[in-house]
Amino acid sequence: MACEKAADIPVPYDGDRIVVNTLMQPDSLLYLRVTRSQPPGGSSFPEIPGAKVTLKAGSTEVPVEWQVIGGKGYFVSGVPVRYGFRYTLEVSAAGLDTVFATDTLPRAPLLSAPFAQAGGSRVRFNMRDLPGGDYYRFRLFQANRDYVPQKRALFRFDPSYNNSFTDLVSDTFLEYTLIDDGRFEGKEITVVMQTQEVNKAGGYLLLEVTGLTRAAWQYLKTLEQQVSNGGNPLVDPTAVYSNVHQGYGIMAGVNSAYLRVEIK
Repeated sequence: MACEKAADIPVPYDGDRIVVNTLMQPDSLLYLRVTRSQPPGGSSFPEIPGAKVTLKAGSTEVPVEWQVIGGKGYFVSGVPVRYGFRYTLEVSAAGLDTVFATDTLPRAPLLSAPFAQAGGSRVRFNMRDLPGGDYYRFRLFQANRDYVPQKRALFRFDPSYNNSFTDLVSDTFLEYTLIDDGRFEGKEITVVMQTQEVNKAGGYLLLEVTGLTRAAWQYLKTLEQQVSNGGNPLVDPTAVYSNVHQGYGIMAGVNSAYLRVEIK
């Protein structure tokens, strides 16, 4: 305690703005959180149930309705999100600048040939990347026999097999990994994960690979960097990416594919 000295550091604040947050998924209703920003140090963000929300799929307006789910308020679309449309969002509220955001849905990852052997710690599968530039998030879950996820399985990319991921090789086992296709653009590759726990005979795993739009990628990547900094004063603070013009938050598309892995 004798070595500590408190310092008040002023943090700029541009005033209250509308914050919108939603990650769009195909064939799912859109759930949109709309709140009001708070000055640095604030711990609660007031909802704006009276906001005017205009959502369009292409040129067609999509109806939305305010609902309270699990104690939190959402604007919920009347129809599911569909692949192939550009979604645009406009939100306005009294006393605040109107905000705008837009994004599409990415294509789903192409996965095949899952394999995991009892007594080992590797999970193998194939992934085919299409030309055009893609972004991915990898997650692995321990599941029951109906392949309902029970908990996240910690993993890393096995350094002995993943030449495409050499820049991601680490001794740390993670809950998820974000990568782009810069090293395997337009190719089919074999991916080998090394799990922290040994695979048990008769067990089940569920592999999730999520395609991300560039906006979703930038948001999740900068959020990851901010969390990993952990308030370290020796590194520059990381601003989380936002594609909400004149406000804060994110409206971005994600598209997940799954592989069921029976451990044999």
